[in-house]
Amino acid sequence: MKWEVETTDEYDAWFLEQAENGQVSIRMKVELLTEYGPHLPRPHADTLKGSNLSNLKELRALTENHVYRVAFLFDEERKALLLIGGDKKGKNEKRFYRNLIKQAEEIYRQYHNTK
Repeated sequence: MKWEVETTDEYDAWFLEQAENGQVSIRMKVELLTEYGPHLPRPHADTLKGSNLSNLKELRALTENHVYRVAFLFDEERKALLLIGGDKKGKNEKRFYRNLIKQAEEIYRQYHNTK
C-alpha cells in the first residue's frame, strides 16, 4: 500500500528555495514516507516533542551542507501532510524546533480551517 502525501503552499514555497541536492535528499525521504507511512522509523522520521498536535512528526534529510527537517502529520483521512521545512544546521536546536513547531501548528490550523 502506498500512503498518500499532500503538501501545503508554505512547504511548496520552502522546498523550491532549496538547492537541487537538498530537493533530491528530501524527495528520497518523502518516497520512504509514501512506502512506510506512519511506521517510517528513525533516522528517517521522528516525533516532534512540545507540540499541541499529538501526531506532529519530522522527516529528517541530510546533505553535505544541510540538516533538513520537515514537519508533517497524518490527517484524519490518513494522508501525510507536509507542513513546512527548515535547515537546522548551525542553529540553536531548541530555538529551531520551537520555531518549526510554532510554524507547523499555525499552518495546520489554517489548512484545517479551509478544508
